[in-house]
Amino acid sequence: MIIALRFSPAFAFVLNALISLVNLVSAQNALERYVQTDDDSFSWARKDMKTSGEFLVATVPFTSQTWRDNPWRHALLLVRPKEIRNPDIAFLLIAGSEPPESHLQTLKTLAAQGGAIAAVVSEVPNQPLYDGRVEDALIAYTLDQYLRTGDETWPLLFPMVKSAVRACDVIGALANSEFDQKINRFILSGASKRGWTTWLTAAVDPRVLAIAPMVFDMLNMKAQTEWTRKVYGHQSERIHDYTDADLIERIDEPRAVQLREWIDPYFHRARYTIPKLILLGTNDPYWTVDAMRHYWDDLPGHKLVFQTPNAGHGLGDGSDAMHSLAAFFEIIADNGSLPQLQWSVELGNTNATIQIQSDQPFKGARLWMAESADRDFRNDHWEAHPVKKGKQPGSAGVSIVVPRTGYRAFLMEAEFASPRGNHYKLSTQATVVPSAV
Repeated sequence: MIIALRFSPAFAFVLNALISLVNLVSAQNALERYVQTDDDSFSWARKDMKTSGEFLVATVPFTSQTWRDNPWRHALLLVRPKEIRNPDIAFLLIAGSEPPESHLQTLKTLAAQGGAIAAVVSEVPNQPLYDGRVEDALIAYTLDQYLRTGDETWPLLFPMVKSAVRACDVIGALANSEFDQKINRFILSGASKRGWTTWLTAAVDPRVLAIAPMVFDMLNMKAQTEWTRKVYGHQSERIHDYTDADLIERIDEPRAVQLREWIDPYFHRARYTIPKLILLGTNDPYWTVDAMRHYWDDLPGHKLVFQTPNAGHGLGDGSDAMHSLAAFFEIIADNGSLPQLQWSVELGNTNATIQIQSDQPFKGARLWMAESADRDFRNDHWEAHPVKKGKQPGSAGVSIVVPRTGYRAFLMEAEFASPRGNHYKLSTQATVVPSAV
């Protein structure tokens, strides 16, 4: 017997809406669910606005959320240049516990070069928490709590991302109320844990137009930890907070697999079709020199990298990275064309070659190399070697001798000029020869 069910149009509409809602929720991950959940504690108020040279500088304290009974409070420092060429775009630097005023000169440079508002949000994350834990120790503790309890709100990256999203909300609201300026596009940057946050924020907020994550070279986390153990024989001492909590040892547990799908940017890579500038230091003690091998080729869209030689996790004095970051902001804000810098590496038994090709001319190119007896380049010095331009415009290439003993790391660097005449550098990823460990 067949029973025919008849629904009124109104009931069918409600049913379809409920089905759509269920499908939407199931398609979201825990990070998205957390960020998109309304929080009545979100609030902001302009505290101060003053003139500083050719800029207006506003200080805006705000509360982004309440996470696990802890109100997260931040200070937003916003800089508006006298000349606004690009009123619908803003730059946001995601920062930690340092005073936001320490970034004032950086913001002025970015605002002037981009012709747009530039701001920094502090206290990402709010810390210390849980018996004085900060930074990696705090993140590791919260990840361990998720693995133990299954409570999806535990991972600290979730409120860190929400802090950045709410900072964008504050920038837009302030610009609208104070300057009658409607901002709907953002370029994000941050360093280390804030670089991690930059990647994840771009995965959940469609207003993010471009990103420039700094000194976070850990996409594809499982492959990275396996490679680090193979190269060093152990994990980097700099991630001891994670190893002390046995997070690496539990990486294949069901909850850990789910967790990586939320917090490893590699799992969100399909969403990264936006322009990306990855800023790194060659001697960063957190990861291997060639960590990009585990994710670079899998990133879609326009991607660029600049590795500052001999700079480490702090990017040296930061000047070279700052020039590249400011040019990136300028070109995108002005709706210009970023260079398409591509490279190829051919590995032989006795020699390797590297060729670069750009669709835009560069002023010059250099080869950087470092030597290591044991493939651990964290404390090895990089030296520069001039490279002649190729016959084709925007090209250069060089051959590298593969050492008979030990290892040699190399990358190429090219210097460009932005449409407004500001010089900046881009590079290739680093390669190590011989390639076998």
